[in-house]
Amino acid sequence: MPIIYQSGRRLANYLPISLCCLGIVREIQTLLLSHKHIHLRWLKAHVGSLGNECADQLAKEAITKGDPFLLPKPLSYLKAEIKSAALSHWDNGETGRSTQDIVPRVSNKPVRWNRAEIMFVTGHGPFPSYLLRFNLQTHGNCSCGEKGDPIHYATKCPFTLSWHFQTPTVPLKLQWLKNILKNPTSTPNAFHM
Repeated sequence: MPIIYQSGRRLANYLPISLCCLGIVREIQTLLLSHKHIHLRWLKAHVGSLGNECADQLAKEAITKGDPFLLPKPLSYLKAEIKSAALSHWDNGETGRSTQDIVPRVSNKPVRWNRAEIMFVTGHGPFPSYLLRFNLQTHGNCSCGEKGDPIHYATKCPFTLSWHFQTPTVPLKLQWLKNILKNPTSTPNAFHM
């Protein structure tokens, strides 16, 4: 009766679980099922077994001299790589810094902001400072002469005086923005300027 030995991990347990989607594994499984006289057995590695030593030598040659074999990566690996690249871009990028202050980590969970809140936090919207970036306006100032960004309209602009918030100090600006976004009574005022 032929017996196939595997050193290290148990081949009988390893193949069906870890590599079940590969064609060669399916083929081996089919052959084993159709040839009941062939059995898989575990063999302790590196004890001088002639067959095992020969298999190790052939495996080393395949790695160094053989044709490259592309083993597809699992979906979990690809997701981890994409998340890692996104985090790196988010952490080391030059844009989106005001948003990164409020959302410091990339996540699959949405922040649940409405359109006006997104425009307020990112500064992307009908603000002169933003429109200037795309040459849709000749200057980035508000009609009152100050820089036309969301913070200006929420705290200083005389044309939006009835909706003003108290101007935050620089060290407290991040907490101020977070409080505005969390407070249901302040957000309608801030976003209807």
